Amino acid sequence: MKMISVALCFTALFSMTASAGDFTHKLTGAKPWTDKAFLDDPQEFHFAVVADRTGGERKGYFAKAVDSLNLLRPAFVMSVGDLIDCGGAPEKSARAQWKELNAFVDRLEMPFFYVVGNHDIWTGFTGMSPERQRSIDLWEEQFGTNTYYNFTYKGCHFVCLNSMDEHDYYPPRTPGLSQRQLDWAAKEIMARRDARWTFIFLHKPIDLMSDRYLDFERRIAGCEYTVFCGDWHNHCTAVRNGKKLFMLGTTGGGHSKSVEDDLRYGHMDSITWVTMTKKGPVVSNLALSGIHGDTIQTCATTQGWIEVPLDNPSHLSSSPAKYVGETNSARRPAEVTAGPGYDWHFRHAVILRQGRVYEAGIEKFKPGVKRVVLLGDESASEKAVGWSGAQVFDMGFKGDRTENVLWRLEQRPIAGYRPHVVVVSVGRNNAGINSAEEIAAAKKQIVAEVRQQAPDAEIIVEE
Repeated sequence: MKMISVALCFTALFSMTASAGDFTHKLTGAKPWTDKAFLDDPQEFHFAVVADRTGGERKGYFAKAVDSLNLLRPAFVMSVGDLIDCGGAPEKSARAQWKELNAFVDRLEMPFFYVVGNHDIWTGFTGMSPERQRSIDLWEEQFGTNTYYNFTYKGCHFVCLNSMDEHDYYPPRTPGLSQRQLDWAAKEIMARRDARWTFIFLHKPIDLMSDRYLDFERRIAGCEYTVFCGDWHNHCTAVRNGKKLFMLGTTGGGHSKSVEDDLRYGHMDSITWVTMTKKGPVVSNLALSGIHGDTIQTCATTQGWIEVPLDNPSHLSSSPAKYVGETNSARRPAEVTAGPGYDWHFRHAVILRQGRVYEAGIEKFKPGVKRVVLLGDESASEKAVGWSGAQVFDMGFKGDRTENVLWRLEQRPIAGYRPHVVVVSVGRNNAGINSAEEIAAAKKQIVAEVRQQAPDAEIIVEE
């Protein structure tokens, strides 16, 4: 009885289960604890987000995440897509993949929310292929026809988008979020503009850099929101218009590094843990091997779309010593530091990845089809109409100058593409900054770099 009495007394003194009102004590004067408020507001809650499981799944990681989630006990679990390897596989195989995944999900002791990824609803290399349609049918059979949807929880608004709504080839260069879907999302978000917070979930970060999405961002700019995406198997944190965006790594998905966690490259198998507080969300990345804060790797671009700087503080060439003494600014490789507001670094990452995808042999070249690279500023993109029937790799960046093109070429984005033709159209944005002679010298340098990366290509320099 004495032990029970002591235990009851301890519970009465230090009960913290619901609110500060439950905490009582009989001490006077100085007390052996700090005076911070209890973190147990009834409106505070936790949810978790799991990342990509596919693209070369490493067995055991997703199962471990499920077990960890049941120990952590979030209110519910979100996802960012790519939960099975290939929804477009033969029906028997695709069903088996969904069955395996859903067996893991069924072990969770809380709700799980599915989000469409390009492995779940298959990309469809040649448009609406039978494989792509089969993956759509399997999704709808299990989860209904609502491939994008929303819900509210404790005053917060959750919006789940479908990055495969309009994607029909790979690597993608057009936004998968249809205008219809973004109009719906903007309407739903603005109808709940008084929500405590809005959380947006989608799969492909490429969607975040389209003009269509940028317009969507402007429409909801007055709301407080946070975005989570996946696809690239890298943790990366960015800020756009004062809103945080989180690209998540993997929860068992494949990556190119041999080590399990390598934060230099944002590689980490993790559960992302979100605590909704009175002031907004607090995000942590809980690695299956440890716990890390919400910023793993940072990326930046111009005009405030993303405000966190890159690890490269000079924003110049990766080999700046080569350009010591160069007085012609048009010939000194440099990232964009001012411009029309495009998501320059995100777009560059997509360009770089696309070239490496071809180099890795993931995407087969179209047999007998001429491969053309359009390199330069917005005038390069305008040349696409002249290459009907060709396989076109559009590297035209609005607002770019010659030095920006040279910086991008240093990353060797076209080495794996092996183009037949490279069209160079750049220099007009250098007008008023550089002389005609300086611009011509920069173009000559661009041609030399292209020749080194694509020795067999025909190079067309537009004036």
